[in-house]
Amino acid sequence: MKKKALCSLLAALLLAAPSISHATYIFKNGKLIKAEEVATLSVQEHYSAAMEAYQNQNWDELIHQSLIVIKNFESTPFALDGYYYLGVGYFHTEELEYANRFLTTYLKKQAAPKYFEEAIEYKFKIADKFQRGARKHMFGAETLPKWLPAREDAIAIYDEVITALPHHDLAAYSLFGKAQLHLKEEEYKSSVETYQTLIRRFPKHPLAAEGYVGVGEVYLVQSQQSYPDQDFLDLAQINLRKFKQDFPGEEKVQVAEDLLLKMKEVYASDLYDTARFYERTKKPQAAYIYYTRIMAKYPETTVSNSAKKRLDKLHYVPPAQKAEEVVPAVEMPRRQQTPSPLLELQPQGLSVQTEEAPHEDVQ
Repeated sequence: MKKKALCSLLAALLLAAPSISHATYIFKNGKLIKAEEVATLSVQEHYSAAMEAYQNQNWDELIHQSLIVIKNFESTPFALDGYYYLGVGYFHTEELEYANRFLTTYLKKQAAPKYFEEAIEYKFKIADKFQRGARKHMFGAETLPKWLPAREDAIAIYDEVITALPHHDLAAYSLFGKAQLHLKEEEYKSSVETYQTLIRRFPKHPLAAEGYVGVGEVYLVQSQQSYPDQDFLDLAQINLRKFKQDFPGEEKVQVAEDLLLKMKEVYASDLYDTARFYERTKKPQAAYIYYTRIMAKYPETTVSNSAKKRLDKLHYVPPAQKAEEVVPAVEMPRRQQTPSPLLELQPQGLSVQTEEAPHEDVQ
């Protein structure tokens, strides 16, 4: 059934695609080539025509002349450069997968390509476009629409750039783009590891500061999408501390601090919801514990202010405090001078299970 549906979809796509012209082919040098790609001039003249098209940014003509050089004069040095210019032409006509393919061919055909760095830079630009949402043709067919996401291709190309130019600015930007892509794909561990590689390899690069901010963003997203694990908050605080040590006075530190505060709001909100549950279910002692915990652990949050207001309305006094009001401490027997366990605990360390599920009763 699935196979039949897939065939129907493919048929519909083929019908919707632009019609394929009935090109005339000629058998030359042991292979079929289109008639319009057969050389009519010398290799030098076709190559010159390609260079003129390149200078005039006539990308379609650059592609056309480069194909003629490659298919008719494959054994010449001109053909080797032709692969590079073919990649350039396809890049500027937004045929990114073909551009990447021919640039790869260009780099593999020579031990020391003349346009090595330029080709790597174009590859980086292709990966960046894929990372930002550019898509590929279905089944790699030029006549079919560009529907397929190309994020896996982007990661593969970023890795090529990082390997080819490990200490170049392009490697730093590739690491940054790769980390962003992992975050989009919800591959949080890989995103953090890639940001940290960027920071280690390029500690003085401006993108290293962005890397610290990126790590903070990953931890914030994780805390928002799952149960707020305390480990995420601890890791975010360590990340911020290292950021301040490595980049004292950096403006982006404030961005990282804001991200950490948002995380604290998430954790405080989780405790607040639990406190409100206990308040609604007439368990004032448990509600008191959670409200005071919020105020002690996350005092800088807006949730802490809300917790204080609820605590004031709760009018709950812990039993130990009530006892002190009735019997002054100086008149109490010596054995009672030892503070009550509840009074002795600071709000953030109260012994009741502060992370228990709301449905559990706290006596």
